[in-house]
Amino acid sequence: MGRSKIVLFGFMASGKTTIGGLLSEMTGMRLLDTDVMVEEVAGATVEEVFAAGGEERFRELERTEVLRAAGRQNVIIAVGGGAVLEPGNVVELRRAGVMYLLDVSADEVRRRAHRSGGRPLLGGGKGDVEELMRARRGVYREAADVVIETTGRKPSEVAGEIAADFRSRSPGRTDGS
Repeated sequence: MGRSKIVLFGFMASGKTTIGGLLSEMTGMRLLDTDVMVEEVAGATVEEVFAAGGEERFRELERTEVLRAAGRQNVIIAVGGGAVLEPGNVVELRRAGVMYLLDVSADEVRRRAHRSGGRPLLGGGKGDVEELMRARRGVYREAADVVIETTGRKPSEVAGEIAADFRSRSPGRTDGS
């Protein structure tokens, strides 16, 4: 079937889950959020998995769930900010779908993360966010088929842009089927 899925990735608080939910409503495709999938398998929150087993344990679980999601049909896959740092994940996700990088500014990340509570790997300092974003930027851009700026934009506007782009890449697909 080829690249029949929408894959959303980006830095924490870039809007993956929110935009994925809106895309699901627009396209009829089911949203699979790999962080939620990890939580279901682990029986613990992402934060608890990090606390108990560290990042290594979380990435193990995440890898399994990325593979599981990539094998599903008619889905939107939202992956955590670190998932594309693993080359094997990128290979599977690229094979499965169109990779949309949701780009966001460091200031916007801090605002959004503050509103939603603490996030793993986000120490809270201004330099921490910018340093981590800088470290990941090249890998993110290399993995992306399409870069979508989300800073200062309404989630519905971003979701509409992605839906239109995906339809243009998938002739005959108007509703995700």
